Amino acid sequence: ADCLAEMAARDQWVTADGRGQFNGWTGCATCQHYFTGALRLHMARRWWRRCRDAPDSVDKRASLFCVANLFGGTTEQEAADVLLEAANEGLARDSPGVLLAELDRAHGLARTNATAALAILTSLQPRVERCGTADIRVSYAESLAHTLHNLRRFHDALPVVAERVRLSTELFGVESCQNLNATELHALTLIKVGRVEEGKAMLLRVLETKTRVLGAGHPATCMARENLDRHLAWERSMGL
Repeated sequence: ADCLAEMAARDQWVTADGRGQFNGWTGCATCQHYFTGALRLHMARRWWRRCRDAPDSVDKRASLFCVANLFGGTTEQEAADVLLEAANEGLARDSPGVLLAELDRAHGLARTNATAALAILTSLQPRVERCGTADIRVSYAESLAHTLHNLRRFHDALPVVAERVRLSTELFGVESCQNLNATELHALTLIKVGRVEEGKAMLLRVLETKTRVLGAGHPATCMARENLDRHLAWERSMGL
């Protein structure tokens, strides 16, 4: 965990408007999954120790937002509330750094309270549309897609997932891990709405591409294989 913190500190950066790259603190750079549990809390504490005594700056406020999101939903919720209040001072409400932090908060909340996450995302939609940057639109589509999935609103999720694939293709490339993960969710959504053969064919293509690009043992490849195996097991149980 200490090595992960050092790598995250090395790779982070912030622009004058509060847009930053903090992904190393919040999730795995290889498989794109968010940190959870004890590791999430450890990374938050390490990040907080690094930035708490720094002089006030856009960099520090943007960091405070992200630290607060990592603390959110843990035993350090009170610390998260204090940090968010401090971070709000001096950063424009619609700055990219603020929007990305709030989207990250909604994404994390969707795992435990998808209804509350959807309310946050609905309130953020006009601000996301005004901001208009590609990374924020991808982040919004990703958070909304996962939230609708958690609510089992698969028909509502389908156009959102398709838009996420389109945006991630433009931003990251067809064979990027981000786009392959987005396409995998698209395939699973198609299956959920009854377009089974189309979704299964897409899932097979994702698995083949992940195996070729990332390797058979990569966590993202293993997850795609698990999703496909789960669907095939369901088909066998239904006699299909």
